[in-house]
Amino acid sequence: MSLPFHLCQPGGGASCGACCGLYNFEDHSREHVTQALARRTEAVRGLPRTKEAFRAAAERLRSEAESPLFQMVRVCPMLGFLDEARSRVGCLAHPVVTGGPDLRDCGVYTADICETFECPSFLWLDAAQARLIRAACADWYLYGLVVTDVEFVRGCLRLLSDELACAVDADALAANPEALTATRTLFALKETAPGRAAHGAVFGRFDPDGSGDGALRTLDYARLGLAAAPEDDVVLCLGYAPTAAEELLAARALVRTHVHAVAESLSGGPGR
Repeated sequence: MSLPFHLCQPGGGASCGACCGLYNFEDHSREHVTQALARRTEAVRGLPRTKEAFRAAAERLRSEAESPLFQMVRVCPMLGFLDEARSRVGCLAHPVVTGGPDLRDCGVYTADICETFECPSFLWLDAAQARLIRAACADWYLYGLVVTDVEFVRGCLRLLSDELACAVDADALAANPEALTATRTLFALKETAPGRAAHGAVFGRFDPDGSGDGALRTLDYARLGLAAAPEDDVVLCLGYAPTAAEELLAARALVRTHVHAVAESLSGGPGR
């Protein structure tokens, strides 16, 4: 099934730069990432549209950058804000942005790779799920966190289906204003969920393992003294790594509360 729009620049307030290392730092908070993007944007503002000028700027930005959280994910100095309102992220060296010259070779990827690369979400998301994510996450920071974590999205929708005892139509969620607001709050747990590891859920269930790559986060049920529960996939995608039963129970309860709120919004709320 083909997607209804390009996931990197879908419009509607959403945009993504995750494959260019948008969140790939120990501190990947909205504030910190915004500052990094603003510095890069300012560094190329007013430069001659030449490879020499852009390569020099890219080299300077790379020398000033902090170490990435995951070495396997490159951090491109050409990723910045595409508008004065800082509401859209993308490639500052793209010919649409430069007004003609294709300067993407000045970044960490070649122009050919930039032109053709598609992350796994292009294959794993269906059209309705993509539309829901765009509608619920109409800002660059949250959209990138959610659209690149298909397991999280599927897990949330699966829990919602269980709550309602019927299949959930993602398009119906997107078309219902109350349900869409509740879904945004659920998806926003990727940014807001408390009590997680410092790197949170930046790459779903993966943790940095010291080698520069990522290790899959799992739950040791025997150690925790608990059985598996339907919420656990979402709990792991949110970045939780509980070492005690009460921590896992609290994380499950957080997820259930938000899923229940979406279900209530679809059914008209309690008592209606």
